[in-house]
Amino acid sequence: MTYCIGIKTNEGLVLASDSRTNAGLDNYSTHKKMLSYCVGDRCIVILTSGNLSTSQFVYKTIREDLEATNPTTSLNTCKNFDEIAHYIGMLSWQRSNTDGVSVNTNLGSNFILGGQIKGQETEMMMIYPVGNYIRTSEIKPFLQLGETKYGKPILDRLIRNELSIGDAARCALVSFDSTMKSDLTVGPPIDLITYKADSYEISQEDQLQFKTPFFADLSKKWSDGLLDLFGSLPKFDWKKKK
Repeated sequence: MTYCIGIKTNEGLVLASDSRTNAGLDNYSTHKKMLSYCVGDRCIVILTSGNLSTSQFVYKTIREDLEATNPTTSLNTCKNFDEIAHYIGMLSWQRSNTDGVSVNTNLGSNFILGGQIKGQETEMMMIYPVGNYIRTSEIKPFLQLGETKYGKPILDRLIRNELSIGDAARCALVSFDSTMKSDLTVGPPIDLITYKADSYEISQEDQLQFKTPFFADLSKKWSDGLLDLFGSLPKFDWKKKK
């Protein structure tokens, strides 16, 4: 399984993905699920979940198109993020359709696309296996892929458009911490990128393990804080009488 998060705030973007592709008590493997491209007038980050073969094909084709002399389409030739989303969606559809018409859902992949092209707004989009896509909204300025349920409550409670990208990044890591404590199919290393609007370059890029000092400290303080908060919650009347 996998877990990916894309957050859009007024200040910029946060994108994070785990690296686990197969999980069990004594058998697991890892693979990077993030692709970034920041050159000239654009900065683009892509996250993926779903069939690993399809995801690898899409990423490999994207890289080949960027290196080609006269590609039909590439991340460089797209004029806006709608064109980029369509390009990625068509690559995914081509790989996962087996009868020339419909997508084989077992071979499908999903993608989160974020970034900015100069002169345009920052973008955060989700691309589905059939090639269609959606954007974040004012009400819900974040997107998730994969094992979403364990890490969603913190995002629902805290993510707002006015949140700083630093706070959004910490919130994303808490969401990962909650997910990894409840689901073995999600695991480190966590790839984390922050992008400040109108910079056209990655502001910060990290790869975090359980024992990475910052992540270990964040995880411990979050757990300790929850225990302290739980102890301060209102007591039942029947509990007070004891």
